[in-house]
Order: sequence, then structure tokens, then C-alpha cells
Amino acid sequence: MEKEKENNKMIRKKVFENLIIAIAMMLYFILINFSYLRMEEDMLLKGLKIASLIVLLLTIIIFEIAYHKDSGKIAIHGIETLILAFHTLTIWHIVNKLNISFETYILFSTYAFAIYYILKSILIYTNEKRKYLKSLSDIHEIVSKEPIKKEAKKREKKENT
Repeated sequence: MEKEKENNKMIRKKVFENLIIAIAMMLYFILINFSYLRMEEDMLLKGLKIASLIVLLLTIIIFEIAYHKDSGKIAIHGIETLILAFHTLTIWHIVNKLNISFETYILFSTYAFAIYYILKSILIYTNEKRKYLKSLSDIHEIVSKEPIKKEAKKREKKENT
């Protein structure tokens, strides 16, 4: 029972971490949308470039931390941050190229990132729960996959006298 509570706590922590990142992404895009409403076009363009540069520097820091800790989980967060930096840099170009409204594009971007993190949280929950349930089973210990090799022995001949 104690092991189950500990496992559930660990799963909740991982899921909560991803949901916090999703909320941070949503706030980031809300800030960009608010900036669009309050700033002139050239100032917004400079602001997007600066925001992209800041996010890119954050990505480099995250990759360095992942490298030093040899952590794949942190590296994945770095890749996600790199995608955010690239997305931020290309917002204005895509809006102008596709001839769509800025607010609509930011809204869909917010939805896309939020859906990604929610799906990621669901997958983490499912995989961790599956790992835990498999750890409860001792069938893998009972049934081994390695065949048992028997050595051939020469039969002894019985002498008839």
C-alpha cells in the first residue's frame, strides 16, 4: 500500500510539472497577444525577436543542464523550448505569408501547445501506471525466457553376469 501511494505521488508530480509548463506557455502567448493589441507593429516585431532570443538562450541553458546531469527528460524540455523559440521567431512571417489575423494565429498556437502538454501528461500517466502494474506482477520471475540447457551424459552400461 505504501509503494502505491509513493508511486501515485511520483506520477502526480510528473503530470503536474507538465501542466504547469502548459499554463506557462498559455501565459506566454497571452502576453504576446496583449502586446500586439497595445504596441505598434515595428515595436512588436522587435519584441518578438527579443523574446525569441531570450527563449533561445533559455534553451541553451536547459541543454547545458541536461548534458551535465545526463538527463533525457531535461533534454526533452530543451527541445520543447527550442520549438517555442523557433515558433516565436516565425510568428510574424507566417501571419503575413498566410494572410491570417495575428490574434487567430496566436490563439491556435496557444491551443496547440496546450493540447500537446495535456496529451503528454496523459501519456506520462498511462506509461507510469503501466510500469507500476507490471512491477507488481512476479510472473517474469517465475517464467524465465532463457531455456535451461542440460548437459548430455553418457549412460553407464549395466553388465550382465
